[in-house]
Amino acid sequence: MKKVLISGASRGIGRATALFLAERGYTVVGTSRDPSKYHGLEEGNVTYVAMDVNRSTSVRKGVKNAAKIMGGIDVLINNAGISHVTPFEETSERDGRMIMETNFFGLAAVIREAIPFLRKSDNGLIINISSLGGIMGIPFQSYYVASKYAVEGLSESIRMELKSQGIQVVLIEPGNIRTEIGKHRLYPRKVGAPYQKTYSIVRDIVDSTVDEAEPPEIIAKLIHKILQKKNPGVRYPAGKGSRMISFLIRVLPQKITERLLLNYYNL
Repeated sequence: MKKVLISGASRGIGRATALFLAERGYTVVGTSRDPSKYHGLEEGNVTYVAMDVNRSTSVRKGVKNAAKIMGGIDVLINNAGISHVTPFEETSERDGRMIMETNFFGLAAVIREAIPFLRKSDNGLIINISSLGGIMGIPFQSYYVASKYAVEGLSESIRMELKSQGIQVVLIEPGNIRTEIGKHRLYPRKVGAPYQKTYSIVRDIVDSTVDEAEPPEIIAKLIHKILQKKNPGVRYPAGKGSRMISFLIRVLPQKITERLLLNYYNL
């Protein structure tokens, strides 16, 4: 069975995937900034190692520890990330950089450290958890969207670089998935007058759609299917209505998709 490393495996999609794969015989190491609260059998035989994707030394140590525990790495699943709902103008430079560091530069750092191990695998695979926000703008989530656009571009580029080395790169683009991301999402303490009305509308919609969304296990099942493919596709929209949304975004004129999004968010 394949040896799988999952970043951000302490909750949400990462945790659901770690447990799902471990139950099916995969050797799984998950990363968490604080792995001390996870104990083997209590988490479905998933081993946890400490790793903070925003610290290069932590990433280097975490990936090496995971490879040592499993005797190599066949699959890297990049899931660690952070979201926000804030007006761009009122998003601090500190928060904006933190979002980009976590969602993009942190992901890139993990990939860089994992490549030498993946190269030794018979069929190395990198699965990057992107978002439908990686192919379309979303109001009040500018930095999150920007980070996911960057993940899309990085993935497409290194996919071509690594192909001759037997390493494949796949994107998963979830729509709304019911996870704890809302509890850890960055929100502003106060919103300025120009944005108060529209921000309140969008925030209510964002929060309600997460509560009503499908569980993270649907992503875990999709990943399991991908792992069984010899030649997986480039990207996989995932979640209720995601395939249709992805199709419309790619084929309709941008002004039309923008109008559809404005109508969706009542703007």
